[in-house]
Amino acid sequence: MSIIIESEGLFSSFQDFGRKGYEHNGVIPGGALDPLSHEIANRLVANDKNEATLEMTNRMASIRFTESTLIALSGGNFKAKTEQLKVLPNKLYLMEKGDVLEFTETTRTSRVYLAVGGGFELDEWLGSASTDFMSKIGGFHGRRLEKGDEINMKRNYTERHYKLFENLEHTHQTNWGIDGYALSFNYMSDVFHVIKNKGTEDFDQDALNRFTYGEYKVTSKANRVGMYVEGQPVKAFYEDMPAHQSVQIGTIQVKRDGTPIILLNDHYTLGSYPQIGTVASYHLTKLGQKHPGTKLKFQFIDIETAEKNLIKYTNWLNQLFHGIEYRMQLEMLK
Repeated sequence: MSIIIESEGLFSSFQDFGRKGYEHNGVIPGGALDPLSHEIANRLVANDKNEATLEMTNRMASIRFTESTLIALSGGNFKAKTEQLKVLPNKLYLMEKGDVLEFTETTRTSRVYLAVGGGFELDEWLGSASTDFMSKIGGFHGRRLEKGDEINMKRNYTERHYKLFENLEHTHQTNWGIDGYALSFNYMSDVFHVIKNKGTEDFDQDALNRFTYGEYKVTSKANRVGMYVEGQPVKAFYEDMPAHQSVQIGTIQVKRDGTPIILLNDHYTLGSYPQIGTVASYHLTKLGQKHPGTKLKFQFIDIETAEKNLIKYTNWLNQLFHGIEYRMQLEMLK
């Protein structure tokens, strides 16, 4: 009824869609840095999309299964295996008792999400099982995973889960999944759209031009709080700056030395650095998959363009999810 962490990896924790609407009380939103991969993994194992998944970063965990378990992995490019199976991204598998899932190649990925059929038994707070590391609440004891941790599974199985167990008894994998090409629309580009906000006025036009003309690289300081990028320094006005300003996921702040910082899910709720703009919401999923060394470019767009792009992104998501549901329905007919 559990998974056992044989090797914890670099930074492994349980996340869902996070805690929305509590920032005014000082509660960080948290949640999966790549919510699309999180949802894909859940849909492939016939879970509700809100079930928590195991988010693994850069160096992935090694996991032992103590009973038959439906799993799916989603995220960047990676290679994984058990003693009997080669495990690919965005596909449904059946693990057997004693199987150990290991990753053999993750140099081109930042985060991978593991979903298990029926979900994990985790601590919840404010309607979310996401791990809040500052408050040490949620997920598995409010912390990252460690070697030897044993996490129970809820086994909240539906008729779909039981049918999948039956179908995969001998093959241990489906003959379908999501092709990487289908996801390239979202993840391939290194260009990020930035929407101007009131803080953009703290930068002169030359600084804004350098920001958009230059190329930046994700540094090793990238974590769940924020992503430091190095490249052309950006000069901001610090005089008469308010002591505290509201921030959100995707807010781009600039330090006094000109270093841009993109705030991520575990950001503090107020900031004191100038804000050059905010990354468009539809680009946050691919931002979560940018690992140290990745190149980024920024492009300012207006609100009207952002709204049109969001509609296109939403339509693409709907097509993707409808495709998964169609294949799942065919699986139920076998």
